Amino acid sequence: MNGLWTAEFGSSAGRFGGGVAVFQDGKILGGDGSHFYTGDYKLEGKTFEGTLKVSPFIQGVESVFRTMGQDLTLELTGSLTDERQAIAQGHPRGMPDLKFGVKLTKRS
Repeated sequence: MNGLWTAEFGSSAGRFGGGVAVFQDGKILGGDGSHFYTGDYKLEGKTFEGTLKVSPFIQGVESVFRTMGQDLTLELTGSLTDERQAIAQGHPRGMPDLKFGVKLTKRS
């Protein structure tokens, strides 16, 4: 999974977005136009689990969950559909009613 990935994501709150993420030896670093991401992942075969902290760096911009000005910790599970594509789903920790899905494409 090591490499640079683009992410297209949406939430059950009706918001959509995109960003980039670098997966490297169990760590995730990335961001989008208003939030940065840091986290960890574990890959077993073609399935992976991860925890991703999403933090805003621009005041007054909503997340895809319609939150503003707060860090969120996302718990996700996913699978590699081939060597350059993956899908995952999950929810913010403490908010199990909010769901999200993401399509990942490996770029480098």
